[in-house]
Amino acid sequence: MSRADEAARRHDAGYNCCQAVACAFSDKIGVDEATLYKLTEGFGLGMGNMNGVCGAFSGVAMIAGFASSGGDIENPGKTKAVTYKRVAALQTEFTERTKRLVCRDIKKGNEGKAFTSCDDCVRIAADLLEEYFK
Repeated sequence: MSRADEAARRHDAGYNCCQAVACAFSDKIGVDEATLYKLTEGFGLGMGNMNGVCGAFSGVAMIAGFASSGGDIENPGKTKAVTYKRVAALQTEFTERTKRLVCRDIKKGNEGKAFTSCDDCVRIAADLLEEYFK
């Protein structure tokens, strides 16, 4: 099963978009699924109310940031530039595929039709992370 299929399965089971994406990659970053599930709960629906960044992309940023960070709390700037550059590239690609980055704007769409469904946002996000880890 692809990571996109796994993320979609989680989303269909009731995980929010961020949880579905992040939890599909728990093994890649060595964090247990229950911890990721709890950590990402507030990021669904564009951070709880559809006015923020798409939850699926929030999951991308969290997982990519975790994977890219050196975790050096004594030298916090050591890996930030690289992490920011990587997440910015992922954001650009996500936005190209979904047409918008903010949940409300994705759902509002064009003439009342969403640009991209939540399921597709989850799949796109998981595909991007799968590419990221190659």
